[in-house]
Formats: sequence, C-alpha cells, structure tokens
Amino acid sequence: MKQLWNISHYEFLHILKDPILFIIVFIAPLFYCGLFGVVYFSAILEDVPLAIVDQDQTVLSREFLAAFANDSSFSLVEGVDSYEELEEGMRSGSLRAGIVIPRGFEQKLYQRGPSELLAVYDASNLIWGFNSRKFIREVINDFTTRHAAAYLLSAGFSPREMESLINSVECNISPWYNPNFSYTNFLFMGLMMIAVHQLSIFGVCLSVTREKERKSWVHFVYTMVPAWKIALGKTLPYLIINFFNYALVLFVSSRFIQVKIEGSVGLLILLGVLYLLAITFAGFIVSLHAANSLQATRYLMLLSLPLIMISGYTWPKAYMPDIINLVAALFPSTWMTLGFRLVSIKNLGLDIMWPTLLILAGMALLAIFFALSFKKESVIRVDDALSINGGYSYPRKVNRLRALRQQIGARHLSC
Repeated sequence: MKQLWNISHYEFLHILKDPILFIIVFIAPLFYCGLFGVVYFSAILEDVPLAIVDQDQTVLSREFLAAFANDSSFSLVEGVDSYEELEEGMRSGSLRAGIVIPRGFEQKLYQRGPSELLAVYDASNLIWGFNSRKFIREVINDFTTRHAAAYLLSAGFSPREMESLINSVECNISPWYNPNFSYTNFLFMGLMMIAVHQLSIFGVCLSVTREKERKSWVHFVYTMVPAWKIALGKTLPYLIINFFNYALVLFVSSRFIQVKIEGSVGLLILLGVLYLLAITFAGFIVSLHAANSLQATRYLMLLSLPLIMISGYTWPKAYMPDIINLVAALFPSTWMTLGFRLVSIKNLGLDIMWPTLLILAGMALLAIFFALSFKKESVIRVDDALSINGGYSYPRKVNRLRALRQQIGARHLSC
C-alpha cells in the first residue's frame, strides 16, 4: 500500500508542478463549461430578424404585419419595401426570414377566394431555418383562426357555434422531456461529456510518455514494484481529479447554466464512475504504447472530432450506416452521452438503463485488466538510461531530516 501511495503522490506532484498539465486537468473543464454555457445560455431562439414586404397596403395586410410585430419570436426589420431588398437582406445575413404580401391580398380574402403569401427563410443554418418555419406557421395559423372566427360571427353564428366549427378537430400537441425545445438541454451536456473525455484522457496519456522522454521510466521498469501497482498508482490521481471535474460540471451546469439534469443522482454518479474508469485506464494503455507525448497527442486528436458525430447524440443512429454504428459502439463516449441524456432528460431508471451500464462496466473492466496486467519488458523504454536518483527504484518522498542525519553520520565516520 505504501508503494502505491508513493507512486500516486509522485504523479500528483508532477501534475501540480507542470503548469500546462495543471491547467488541462484542473482549469480547462471549468473553462469549457463556462464557455459552452455562455454560448448556449439563451437556450431558445427568439427575435428572429424578419422583414415583411407589404405590396397590398390595406387594413388587413397591416393587421397581418402587426401580428408578426407583436410576436416575441420575431424582430421586425423595417425599410424593406421590395422583393429585391428582401433578397439582398437574406444574402447579407441581416435578415433570416421574410414574407411578401401580394397585391389583392385583402380583396381575395373577403371574396372567399384563395389568398396566397410568400414566406421565405434562411435554411443554410438549420437551427435558424427550423425555428423560423415553426414561428411563421404559428403566427399565420393564429391570424387565420382569428380571421375565420370574425367571419363566422359576422355571418350570424353564435360564439358557441363558431368555436365548435373552428375547433372541430382539436389536437393537443405536448412535447415531452424538452418542452421548450431548449438547445442547452439538447446539446450542452453532450459537448461537455466529450470535453470531459478529452481532458480526462489527455492528462493520463502523458503519464508514461513523460517518464520515457525524461528517461526516468527505467525506475518503474526495473523496480520490484508489481506492474499493477505502477498502473494503479499512475492512474489513481487522474481518477480522483476526473471524478471531481465530472461532479463540478454537473453542479455548475445545473445551478448556474440552468441545464435540465433530472433523474437518479445515484445513476448519474454510477455512469460517471464507469465512464471515467474506462477512459482513464484506456488513456494509460495509450501512454504505455506511445513512443512519446507527441504520438499520444496525435492519437487523441484523431479521436476528438468523430466522437460526438458518430455517437448518435446529435444525429439519429438509425440513419447512420451500420459500419459507423458498429465503430461508435466501441467507444465509451457513445454509451455515456446517450446514457446521460436518458437519465438526465428522460428521467429513466435502472430497469431501462441496465444494458448501458452493463456495457460501460464491461469496457471499464477490459481497460482495467489490460492496464494492470501490462508487461514491463514489452513497454518502450530507453536502453541507454543510467541509474537515476540513486538507482532503479520507484520515486519516493525524500525525508530531508533523515538524509541530513545520514550525511552528518557519514562525515563523522570518514573522520
């Protein structure tokens, strides 16, 4: 146990003394949480820049324009009086949506004939596009309903008959789990889980390569300390720090960024523990077999971009090729991001979550097994490394007082 503690203490001192590693391990998770929180803080799109080209210039067209002006979803841009100006605004990005009211709009409507409008929106950005289309439909449906109600009342129908006709088919639409269509609830925690993955694995990926570059890995290769103690001692500080960062991200996201995090706290903790065990020990394995820190970093860079794309968090897995789904299933981040959403957003319990937990547990056990059972002889090491710090032994704390006494005793003996 003392050997394990000494190795962990040695690794923790390295983390504290290396300013870059310290920032990555302690500061970067909170920084990314704050950065993503600021980006997605508004959560819901509002004040979509919209222009209305009123070619009819009638009372009804002005009422239609007022319906959009009074809706908080839109920010009405004035001074756009022609289709060409609307087109120019859409190209420049000053407008995200527009409506053209043609001539004869009021006349056709009062003659009970079909009256058409032209609604355009910027679909180059799907978030702008989908929201603009949804908001435009809501305002037009509301305006049409009020106009139909006024016509029925003028035709002699009683309010009850009018309401019965308008609501002859009533559909109550109730979005579950994310009723406000909040992009913070949809995207934020998935991005944070990938950030936690990259930062957690990055620190431990340098734990062995750093020793190889400093030619001090020979301490661990030739010492009598078992391989499993070296692996556990090296990874233990990162496990503790990574779980602290995971808990801190959950707290900051829920308390300050108002991300919806519901469900069982125990399940969220269990998901985090299994996930961090898998990626931390996997990072140690990468560090064992990487020749240097640059090579280990390259491995991480290759993984960083595809993880969120193929996980199914932003795009349904049912619409991905089977080979992509198969590859994605090999990464713990896939199961963690989806499992976290199911618990935190849908509030699912152990009865549905057990397959995800079982798979993460299997990945964690495999990573732990391969990390703890590595063979010292197979690990890349520097052959011309000499005895460092007094011999081939694992780094241990130096008792300065004892060392001073030994030096004084040696001097007395030499005298």
